[in-house]
Amino acid sequence: MKPIDDDFKDDLRDDDLRHDELKHALRREPAPEGFAERVLLRVESARLEEERAARTKTDAHDSGLTAFIRTISTRTVFARPFVRWATAVVLAVVVAGAGGEIHYRRVQYENAQRERAEGEAAKQRLMLALRIAGSKLQLARSKVNQINVSQRSGARTDTEN
Repeated sequence: MKPIDDDFKDDLRDDDLRHDELKHALRREPAPEGFAERVLLRVESARLEEERAARTKTDAHDSGLTAFIRTISTRTVFARPFVRWATAVVLAVVVAGAGGEIHYRRVQYENAQRERAEGEAAKQRLMLALRIAGSKLQLARSKVNQINVSQRSGARTDTEN
């Protein structure tokens, strides 16, 4: 039987060997000649294949009108002066309409604010008028009560005599 220290030393030697093998396997090596070009060619061919597959897939599903619209380029359409002017007029009308709508909404908002303020002021005036009328009614009621009390007390003195 081996002593424990010898087993430990053997394990360390085995670890060193494994470490050296791993270090050797993972060492940096220069790429072979033409590697980058081959990778770029493979990537480009894969991209072209995907585009070709997508094009055939969409062409099979497109209607005649959609295919026609795709064939027309925007440069050829907008190359005609009439189309450019018509587009400019349509854009101007849209911008003017949007500006008019914004102005209209702002005027509506200001009118609503003004009406609300006038309504609040009218409410305050009505509340003041009701308070004044209530106090006047209270005053009149107290005077009527005083008259009634004085008439009753006068009637009592007449009946007692």
